[in-house]
Amino acid sequence: MRVYHVYVDDLRFTFVDRAPVDEFKERVVEASRAEGAFVPISRSSRPPSEVFVTSRTRVRIETATIPSETTGDEDDGDDAFWFDFDSLK
Repeated sequence: MRVYHVYVDDLRFTFVDRAPVDEFKERVVEASRAEGAFVPISRSSRPPSEVFVTSRTRVRIETATIPSETTGDEDDGDDAFWFDFDSLK
């Protein structure tokens, strides 16, 4: 099972579905281009909330695999990344 840990500055949110993470990434990019905006976070481990995101906000998304059974087919690659807002301008 895959889970997604989203770090926004010092806050951590955990998602079990990829769709809300992809939606969050799109809104983060839009907020950073718009000189800042509130980005809603729903369907995470925390109650629904909003975070204010600017081009200076540190956002990190990590994907983790929770092994329910070991099959030997798991991908051990680290696909965590930091948004590079400077490259979006």
